[in-house]
Amino acid sequence: MYIKVFVMHGEINKLAQLLGVARKTVSEALNGQTNTPLARKIRKLALDRGGVVKNNTYNK
Repeated sequence: MYIKVFVMHGEINKLAQLLGVARKTVSEALNGQTNTPLARKIRKLALDRGGVVKNNTYNK
């Protein structure tokens, strides 16, 4: 599992339109399910547009 990026409501649709890909492709990339060059591009664009990374590690 790769990093997860949280975005504002409606941003997944905007990202999909900007990149010309399916909404599912964006969702999978933001949920850390894929790590293709396209997925990395989607996560970077999401972060550039105000998305935030969720830390998946627990502090002990």
